[in-house]
Amino acid sequence: MSAVTATRAETIANRIRQAIRAGVYMSGDRLIELNLAAQLNVSQNTVREGLRLLEAEGWVVKHSRHGVYVRTFTRDEALELFALWETLEPLALRWAMSAASKKDFTQLRRLIQSAQRDLLVGEIEESTEAVFRFHAMVVEMCGRPQTQVLLGNLHNRLYLLEIIRQMRAPRSLHSEEARLLLYEKLISLMEVSHFDDAVDLLQYLIKGDSESLMAVLT
Repeated sequence: MSAVTATRAETIANRIRQAIRAGVYMSGDRLIELNLAAQLNVSQNTVREGLRLLEAEGWVVKHSRHGVYVRTFTRDEALELFALWETLEPLALRWAMSAASKKDFTQLRRLIQSAQRDLLVGEIEESTEAVFRFHAMVVEMCGRPQTQVLLGNLHNRLYLLEIIRQMRAPRSLHSEEARLLLYEKLISLMEVSHFDDAVDLLQYLIKGDSESLMAVLT
C-alpha cells in the first residue's frame, strides 16, 4: 500500500470511526464497502483498507463471506473487557503518577471540566468523548508503548459498550455529575501521589461502569 493510499485509508477510517462513536453505526450493523465508497466518494479499495485499520483497532470485525460489522459483545465478553480494564489501567495509572508534571494534571482537569460543561448542555457524546480522552491521556502519560497499544484497543471496545449503555439506559444527570466529581477527586489524589487511594478510586469508577452496563446487557 502506497503512502498516499495509506493516508486516504486513514482518513476514511477516521470518518467511519467518528460515525461509530456518534452512534450512526451501532454494534451489529454491517458496513458495506460499496455503500460506504459511494457515501464517502472514494474507491472500494480505500474503504476496504480503512476497515482493516478499524478492525486492528477493535472497532469492527470481519466475518468470512459475510462482510464487516461493527463489533458486538456477549455478556461474558463485556465482563472480560471490564476485568482487563480494571487490571491493566491501574498499572498504567501508577506509572503515570510517577511521571506526571503539573501541566499534565492541568490538562486532565480541563478534560473533566469539559465533560462537565458538555453534560450540562446535553452534549452527551462530547462529554463521553472527554472522559475517554482522560483515560487515553493517563495511558499516554505512563510512557509505556506496549501498554498504550493494549489499552488503546481496549478503550475502543469499551467505547462501543458505553454507546450501548447510553442507548439502553442513559445515566441520570445527577449520577453523571456525581461520576465526574469522582474523576476530579481522582486527579487530586494523583497530584499528591496517593497511589493506593487513586488506584482504588479508579477501580471503583470502572466497577460502576461495568455494573451499570451489565444491568442492561443481554
